[in-house]
This record gives sequence, C-alpha cells and structure tokens, in this order.
Amino acid sequence: MTISTRGQGITVEPPDPQNNAVPPAQQLSTTASPGGPSSLSLQLTEPPANNDVEGPSSSSSASAADGKPQCDDVSATSAAACNDVNCACQEPEFPHAKLVTLDEKISSTRWVVPVLPEQELEVLINAAIHLEGLTISFTKILTDDAVNSWKYNIHSCILNNCSRLVELDVVKLNQDWFPLLDLLAMVFNPNNKTSSYNASRQSESVPLASNLADEELYARPPPDARSPRGWLVDLINKFGSLDGFQILLERFQTGKNLTIPVIYALLRPFGLCYELLTVHTVTKYFMPIVEMVPSVLDNLTDDELKKEAKNESKNDAISAIIKACKNLISKLPRQEETIKNLEIFRLKMILRLLQISSFNGKMNALNEVNKVIASVTYYPHNRPHSAGIEPQEEEWLTPERMAKWIKENKVLEIVLRDSLHQPQYVEKLEKILRFIIKERTLSLEDLDAVWAAQADKHEAIVKNVHDLLAKLAWDFSPEQLDHLFECFQVMICKD
Repeated sequence: MTISTRGQGITVEPPDPQNNAVPPAQQLSTTASPGGPSSLSLQLTEPPANNDVEGPSSSSSASAADGKPQCDDVSATSAAACNDVNCACQEPEFPHAKLVTLDEKISSTRWVVPVLPEQELEVLINAAIHLEGLTISFTKILTDDAVNSWKYNIHSCILNNCSRLVELDVVKLNQDWFPLLDLLAMVFNPNNKTSSYNASRQSESVPLASNLADEELYARPPPDARSPRGWLVDLINKFGSLDGFQILLERFQTGKNLTIPVIYALLRPFGLCYELLTVHTVTKYFMPIVEMVPSVLDNLTDDELKKEAKNESKNDAISAIIKACKNLISKLPRQEETIKNLEIFRLKMILRLLQISSFNGKMNALNEVNKVIASVTYYPHNRPHSAGIEPQEEEWLTPERMAKWIKENKVLEIVLRDSLHQPQYVEKLEKILRFIIKERTLSLEDLDAVWAAQADKHEAIVKNVHDLLAKLAWDFSPEQLDHLFECFQVMICKD
C-alpha cells in the first residue's frame, strides 16, 4: 500500500480517517487503483465542507465496512529452541515495530493517532514498561483542537485507551514515575479538550437515577445534569476500583522519598478533578494526606530544600501543592482553619527558600511569592454575599494579609541583598514592589533600601535598579517621588 503525495510514494500503512484520530485538514480519501487492493492509492485532500471524517470507499475491506479494526500484519516471533510454555522466553517481545509505526504516524505534520482496539496505541499500552514514546499520543488525543472534528467511535476508542492508561498508572503508582503521573493529570483534567467535548456523556458506573451511596463510589457526576462528565467519572471510579486511592494513601504513609516534585506529581491529578470526588473518598484517602504534607515538607533540612529548589523544574510547586490540598478539602464542610494553616505553611516555606537558597532557589521563591500575589489580587476578597459567596467560603489570605507578611518578614530586605545584576531577578522584584505600593505599605525607609542596593555598585546593578524605579514611577505617591528625586540629586552632586 502506498501514500501518494505529488507523485512521491512512501511504503507505509495508510491511516484510516474513519477509524483513527486525525486533524481535520489531514483527512484522506481512498481510491482503488487498477492494481487491486495491494496497490491502493491514497490522496491527501482538503476536508469535506461539513468537516465530517470521510468514510472508507466501496473498495475498502469488509472489516472496515462493518466497523471492525484493520490492524497491521506483524509477523510473530517464536522461541523455536524452547517448547516450555511457561518459560520466560515464550513471553511476547515488546512490539518495537508498532512503536516505530506509531512514532511515524504521530511525528508527521499530517499526524494520525491509531486508537482502535488492537491498533498501535492499545498494543503499546498493553505492552508498555516505558511510556516516553506514547506521551505525545495522549497529548494529541486529549488536547489538540482537532478533537471536535472526530466522530463518536473515535472518542469511544480514546476513552478505552485512557482506561488502559489508568490501569497502567495504578500498577506503577508507587514507583513515582513522573511521565505516567503527568499523563494521569492530563486524563483527569476536566478541562482538557476531549473531556470538555464529551462532558455531556452519561456515566456507566453511576447510572441516571441511581441511589448509590458515597461509600460505594469514588466519584459521581456533579449536580448540573447538562454536564454530567460521565466518562471522566467512570475513569476515576476505575482508578479507585483498582485500589489506586489506597495505593496513593499508602505511598504517603511510607514517607519514603517524599520530595516536593513527588508530592506535586502525586496530588496534581486529584486537585484537578476534585469536584467529581465523593466526600467519602476525600475523607478516607485525602484528608490524611493533607494532614501529612506540611509536616513532611517542614522536616526537609535546609540542604535538602536547597537541593529541591535547585533541581526543581516546576518553579511554583509549593503553591501548586497547597492549591491541590485546598481544592480537595473544599469538598468537606468547616475546613476554614485547615485552609488557613495551609496558607500560613505555604508562606513559611517560601520564606525559608528566600533565606537559604542560591540564585535558582531565590528565583523559584520569587515565583512563589508572585504566584501568591497574583492569586490574592486576581480574586477579590470583599465580594458581596449576593454573588453567592458566604463569609466562611472566602479565602483567608487577603491582599492586606499578604502585604503585612511581606513587611513583617522583611522580604524586601532579603531580596535586595544580591542577584540585582540579573534582569530576570529584578523583573520579579518589580511585581512585589508594585504590589506593596498598591497596598500602601511601601515606606520611605523601604525606598531608601532599594536605593542603597545600587549605591556604589557595578554599573549593571545601577542600571537595573534605575530602570526598575522608572517603571514604577507612575505607581509612586507624590511623597515617594519627591523622596526619590532627592536621592537622585544627592547622587548627581556627589558625582
């Protein structure tokens, strides 16, 4: 079989657009050539006007016509030297040919992801020990804009592959395998494109009008009947039925190698889908974890924390961990004190990072500070009750409390000690200064500290600080501006 593009032929198996996930502009029309099926010619065409995936031609095989998958002919390998069926040599080898074919299909600009049963994706999921070659497949079938153009049978096959991925995740859960945990977060994210597209699908594990108690389920559809998210509910319930939640809890209870990246990776999937979890699931499996997390992180030594900050690829992981914990316990009533303690702990960890870290660690800590600032300024805390927000549901950490924390812990003094020759460092400092100016907690003594940080220093530091002050000029009060002008005059006179 060949694919013909402008007269050039490539001998690979053609993707079937009816039975595979393909972007809408890359769908294929099939025409039988005089040579018969063995020389079937495929021409790349523009998608039909209605953007539907074109079906197979009349010359397609019967298996395609009746909806059955068409799989590659892969020659089986046999252990001729051994007749013992229980011998390890009789186990099937990893399907490398399938992996090569999958890589070819997903790496092309005209990519295709084979999602039908017994095709490359499912075969590799079943055989996978290492998942690196499959990550891109799930990224495409869960997050690509082409999702909206695929038909029901494609989405159903994607669901089946996601279900197998959940099985694989449970098997490897206690091994802290980051690629798999990242994929689990992608699958459990209710806002990924595939999940959003299928939000109206009904659940099989929690049928309509069922009276199943929370203790019998791990997740259930939300109250909004227009968006039951049944497929995602089924995936979460499958994770639980395979003892995934129990394995997760036991992973934390062991306390072994619970680093910041590990905690983040383990909690992230469930911090995303928390709204679908039952109260029983959160109470039994996640409340013990939420109670453990602060003590685990607090017990990290300064050297361990420095190492974490230096090696950490996710530079706001502490904030993300706290957010996941807050999301999970929001399912339970009367947790205001727990949320308050989590916020206080987050600020405590950020301050530790600021005080002990090298440049990379301080950059991460500044990212954390700015993440907090963004959260308290983006979501106003003085919302009227008419907006449906009760007082006990409001966040404990307000802009006023954040500004007070910066002042009382001398955060500005700490960040002005070094690294001012780095423009990216000063850029993050700018956001902190702008925030405390807005909250009217920047004193003239603070301005003096900023000015002193560049006095008699290298010209790079002088330039960065002067540029910083110029950017903030419109935010300063008249008194602060007059004070800065005096500082400039003294500097000019001195020169």
